[in-house]
Amino acid sequence: MTDAEFQAAFEQHKDAVYRFAWRMSGSSAAADDITQDVFVGLLRNPDRFDPGRGTLRAFLLGMARNLALKRWRTEHRFEPLDHDAIAAESLDLDHGDVGEAVGRAVRALPPLQREVVILAEYEGLTLAEIARAVDAEVGTVKSRLHRARENLRRLLAPLRSHQPTAT
Repeated sequence: MTDAEFQAAFEQHKDAVYRFAWRMSGSSAAADDITQDVFVGLLRNPDRFDPGRGTLRAFLLGMARNLALKRWRTEHRFEPLDHDAIAAESLDLDHGDVGEAVGRAVRALPPLQREVVILAEYEGLTLAEIARAVDAEVGTVKSRLHRARENLRRLLAPLRSHQPTAT
């Protein structure tokens, strides 16, 4: 990879990598570190990217995912990384706007559910691209996405009672 190719990749994908890292970690400092590590990894080992397996964006988001989960495992050593888990955190939906409430609900999801929601809904990746990024089967991604959406529906249900009715 030439310097110009690296610079182009950085300019094109840095924001997506940062957004994903921030949404996964909830911390701008962690997102900065993860983003930097992703691009340093690409610079040092550009041959790890195989265009035959998917897009560069999906590859970089996969790297960010692995780094975010590694960081999460270090910080939450005794919490299970379970994709079947139900988000148990109750949310105070009386304060803030709907966007903030949705963001808090996404951050309340278990990490494996959170990552597929972020990749699908915020980053617009296809199920196949997500599967490559998270190193899972498409069926597993579908299952995690379904559980995540059900958890979000449950967490955000109180918003429906706060919405004005159309007349």
